[in-house]
Amino acid sequence: PNGNVQLASPLAGDGIPVTALEAYENAANSANATHPDCHIPWPLLAGIGRVESDHGRYGGAILRPDGTSTRPIIGIALNGHGTELVTDTDHGTLDGDPVYDHAVGPMQFIPSTWLIYGADGNGDGIKDPFNIFDAALAAANYLCAAGGDLSTTAGQTRAVLSYNHSTAYLDEVLSLEHTYASGDPELII
Repeated sequence: PNGNVQLASPLAGDGIPVTALEAYENAANSANATHPDCHIPWPLLAGIGRVESDHGRYGGAILRPDGTSTRPIIGIALNGHGTELVTDTDHGTLDGDPVYDHAVGPMQFIPSTWLIYGADGNGDGIKDPFNIFDAALAAANYLCAAGGDLSTTAGQTRAVLSYNHSTAYLDEVLSLEHTYASGDPELII
């Protein structure tokens, strides 16, 4: 970004890929049509997507125009060592681990949560947690269910804390949302 731009969150500095932006906007529009009392803003999804996977670019992956990354994004084993303990819920189908669950995809869904909220955000007939269009819509639906009216600080707080119960996570996501909502065109790459 231009040196004159003051970013609320330094994580916003590497921008949002156009594909991710399209996924977040589509997901917010779809969720708001389905849940008219939700009022989820796309920048909230973008904040979560940035913290969870750098908008599908975690570990050097590149986000493709179709919404998939050049390699699947799979989080660490949720084995109770510095993480919550989550034993396998999908026989390793999504994360490749038949012992512990791992959060998967650009929005980092635990397989059991994906089973409930998984969505087809790109209309291809497949609910794929590794596709940012599908994952963003699933996240939007999850956040709407958890937070209620996301046009309010209280609603956003409930929603984000249900996604990850950490005050530091909440603060970072809301800071990113504020930055992305600024409309600075330099944040889109």
